[in-house]
Amino acid sequence: MDWKKAYNHLMTGVSYFLPFVVGGGIMLACAYLFDFQNASAATFGASNAFVAWLNQIGGLAMGYMFPILGAYIAYSIADRPGICVGMVAGALASKGGSSFLGAVVGGFAAGYIILFLKKTCAKMPRSLEGIKTLLIFPIVGLALISVVMIGINAVVTPINSSLTSVLTNLSGTNAAIVGAVIGAMVAVDLGGPINKTAYLFSVATLTTANGGSAPSIIMASCGCSAMVVSTACGVACSLFPKKFNESLRGAKVSAYIMGLAFFVEGAIPFVADRPTKVLPSLCIGAAVTGALTAIFGITLQAPVGGLETILLVNNIPMYLLCFIIGTAVAVGMIYLLIRHEPDVED
Repeated sequence: MDWKKAYNHLMTGVSYFLPFVVGGGIMLACAYLFDFQNASAATFGASNAFVAWLNQIGGLAMGYMFPILGAYIAYSIADRPGICVGMVAGALASKGGSSFLGAVVGGFAAGYIILFLKKTCAKMPRSLEGIKTLLIFPIVGLALISVVMIGINAVVTPINSSLTSVLTNLSGTNAAIVGAVIGAMVAVDLGGPINKTAYLFSVATLTTANGGSAPSIIMASCGCSAMVVSTACGVACSLFPKKFNESLRGAKVSAYIMGLAFFVEGAIPFVADRPTKVLPSLCIGAAVTGALTAIFGITLQAPVGGLETILLVNNIPMYLLCFIIGTAVAVGMIYLLIRHEPDVED
């Protein structure tokens, strides 16, 4: 398998997927921010027509994440005929519980299914080209991917469930351990299934047994740790620009914006460039942040972190201090690991 091509296909999917994550996530965050005075109410995030509208639009955009991811991985592999089949693969992954990882695997499967159908139909008369595009590829492709996704969901969904179970068992132990584990999980796969498991587990802690809303230390650990991941890459690139190529220097602005808005995906190009040096640094920085946030008993009362929901934190100065310390740890580690590398020639 050509791993470089596979990586390019994945990055194509991610590039189309990110606007839905960023746009939808910020709309959701704004809904909770503008409704902060009702933070203790069951209607938090939907207490009036405006915030309910923000919540609805943000949720709608976030709901397209996995179908879009699957669609454009398949598009990268098989061109336009892959979009329909890949989108359905992503939707089946979302519905079936395999989420991000299922959408990635499903997108690749959809793309190669369409390539197989193209090869199979290659000798059909040119006059039937329209039939291939409008009938054979979508109908046969959808039938095949629906069967394939049954197997993908059957394998991947238990993995996601196991990760959630591990976190649940940890939740009764020392708060610092839970915070550190959440922080490391948020960073380790940059928005993948482990990240999503940590995030969804953290969001679940905002709900009380009777269905009400409650501030959560675990959600604060998740929210603060996630800010560190992309931001640390931007800071490192700003402090040591000669260690990063021109493309990464151009990506640092997005890394700052996405990091401060709670999105870890801004770190993807930096990790792709030096996976064995940048990723461990980010994981340790995020783990330190999560542990400190939990130790200080900081809580967050919104399902999205970042500066946009900072008014919903019970101790803003300490929350920012944890973020700064974790970012400094990550940036310091990155420097120690890359300092002996030659400067990048433009």
